[in-house]
Amino acid sequence: MSHISIFSLLIGLFTVTIQSAFAQSTNELFMTKSYKKALQNNSRSFDGKPGNSYWQNQVDYQIKASFDVNNRVIDGSEIITYSNNSPDTLKMLYFDLIQDLFKKGTARDWDLGQTDLHKGVNIKSLKIDGVNYELSTIHHNASKMIIRLQKYFVPNTKHQIEVSWSLIIPGIRTVRMGTYHKTNFMIAYWFPKLAVYDDIYGWATTPHTGNCEYYNEYGNYDVQIKAPKGYMLWATAVLQNKEEVYRKNTLKKIEQAAQSDEVIHITTAEEISKDKVLLKGDSLTWKFKAEQTPDFAFALSKDYIWDGLSTVSGDKRIMINAVYQTSSSDFKTVADVAKKSVDFFTNESPKINYPYPQITIFNGGGGMEFPGMVNDGDSRDYTGTLFVTSHEIGHSYFPFNTGLNEQLYAWMDEGLITFFPRKVINKYIKDSSYNAFTSIIKSYNDNAGTIREIPLMIPSTNTGSAYRYQAYSRSSVAFYTLSEYLGADTFDLALSEFSKRWKQKHPSPFDFFNTFNQIAGEDLAWFWKPWFFELGYADLAIEVENDRMLTIINKGSFPVPIHLTITFKDGSIETMNVPASIWKDGKKQFSVNFNKKELAFTKLELDIKTTADAFPEDNIWETK
Repeated sequence: MSHISIFSLLIGLFTVTIQSAFAQSTNELFMTKSYKKALQNNSRSFDGKPGNSYWQNQVDYQIKASFDVNNRVIDGSEIITYSNNSPDTLKMLYFDLIQDLFKKGTARDWDLGQTDLHKGVNIKSLKIDGVNYELSTIHHNASKMIIRLQKYFVPNTKHQIEVSWSLIIPGIRTVRMGTYHKTNFMIAYWFPKLAVYDDIYGWATTPHTGNCEYYNEYGNYDVQIKAPKGYMLWATAVLQNKEEVYRKNTLKKIEQAAQSDEVIHITTAEEISKDKVLLKGDSLTWKFKAEQTPDFAFALSKDYIWDGLSTVSGDKRIMINAVYQTSSSDFKTVADVAKKSVDFFTNESPKINYPYPQITIFNGGGGMEFPGMVNDGDSRDYTGTLFVTSHEIGHSYFPFNTGLNEQLYAWMDEGLITFFPRKVINKYIKDSSYNAFTSIIKSYNDNAGTIREIPLMIPSTNTGSAYRYQAYSRSSVAFYTLSEYLGADTFDLALSEFSKRWKQKHPSPFDFFNTFNQIAGEDLAWFWKPWFFELGYADLAIEVENDRMLTIINKGSFPVPIHLTITFKDGSIETMNVPASIWKDGKKQFSVNFNKKELAFTKLELDIKTTADAFPEDNIWETK
């Protein structure tokens, strides 16, 4: 008996009970007052595209800095050109001083201990449109620096802000960045950075306290960093003066790697030890430029080796760098894995071109993303290398190319990037029976229905200890389930269209929902409402009346597919697959009556490895 014949047999044979109708329109779902106002102002639209009156401010940076590696101190000055493209008069400025996470006495989501704590980012001077501001008038709220403007920023004007500062980079306690093996540094969140002022909420006023990540405005960067003798630098932006810092033999290999599909060992341990990589000098100044970038990070190393290669993404050849300690357990494969990831995202899923001219994966610790940069620790096996590398590179698309607000809706990037990069693992893992999605299903099944259960539309800053479950587990399983329902091609097309519409802009969840609705050709409110707005969980169960009559009960409130394995009395085994939309109108039961005697069954089993289910105990039935 084929799968098709079984499904055909079911048509018209199931009975349903109605509990309550699901929302049939996404526009009827809960919206904040601020989002409704943006719709009224026409900066947002009901079709998922930017509204005709959409606007966005611009923040351009000219930065000059030096790094004292012995004391881990950065001294810097910046000139910011701020374009107020909004229709609003700005009376205050909000800056992010992310390294104030290490400031003594500041608010944090978890204890850092006493190691690496300091007095905070040291603002030395502040000038706005030529007027000096008294530092004593600056207000601080955790990592937010707030300035009351002496002269307001009226709409459609440009302003110049000059800041000088210094800060200490963590030496031992690394939180997404810091010092590794004493002479290697991943530097991020290192300069006073203007917060986002957007068309929905105005200023992003919530400080960074550890858990939730970031929300960045786009701008152009012109950055000069002075580093001590013997230190190489890599950054978000493209190096402008490589002839002023590298020797000819190194330049030659950089150029080879920029055109090579195979790994080129740009620097080796022997070359570094013999001082054959960099030009001589007590210090070197590294000059970088980037356009329309949401942030800027850089890395320094005195002894890491460097592999490079490149790949084509769209109409550009992308430079890929892996920078690592010689004793690393897995980084020798990272450049190749990064290439595989970029190729996969470009050509297979979700078919979006890599948005930056380069990517550098730095051998630091954990796993953290920055525009054009990744900070990764060693992985224990090739599967781990595939996942962490593809995951962090995936963030180049979300939240960086598509400028998401991670503070409010971390699931928009972490959920997506926990879901679709796993396709890279499934393609390149050596074990053909391995399924990279079973681990996210298991994580969801273990945590769903516990005190961590929080609707995805609750702002991430309000989730507390449930942050990781909400941002990573529940959301990635929602995307996995939706992709199965729509089909991978339609899901990827919707994601690609969303990325095009909101490239270098600031989309909201409703922009995401409505774009998917349009590409899917149906209003998916029946899916969005339970998975994203409500308390609840996925939970199917089997009930059996006799050996030819079965009922699948949706005991939870979330729509998930039915994947049922049926063992018949004659020993044959068949599967029944019913899409998640079976529950779209509020159905709570799906009943099947096998009328023919020879179709009597002895065992029924609902899948829990690739289907979300908070209570799997009632997913198997057998004759006694």
